[in-house]
Amino acid sequence: MNEPRVRAVPVFNGWEGHFRKMHKASWFPVEVNGIAQLFPSEDAAKVAAYEAMTRHHFGDGILSEGERTSATRSKAEELFGAIFRRGRKIEVVRR
Repeated sequence: MNEPRVRAVPVFNGWEGHFRKMHKASWFPVEVNGIAQLFPSEDAAKVAAYEAMTRHHFGDGILSEGERTSATRSKAEELFGAIFRRGRKIEVVRR
């Protein structure tokens, strides 16, 4: 059974934080812009891995009532207004 976990892996000159996603069995390093981060202590690596896992599970892309949330949709709703509210379609009138 897959369950979320975090760990710290010793590497040269420090520690790397790794986390597992709920739907994947492999370990993922804590990355910023695609580069694995190096931490000075084991505790700092574990905390960063926990925060990265939390951002993944509760951040952009998590399903909410059957639809994917996205930054693009949010920007469109700011520009044009919401098309759906509480599951009901709202007519968009352009003038």
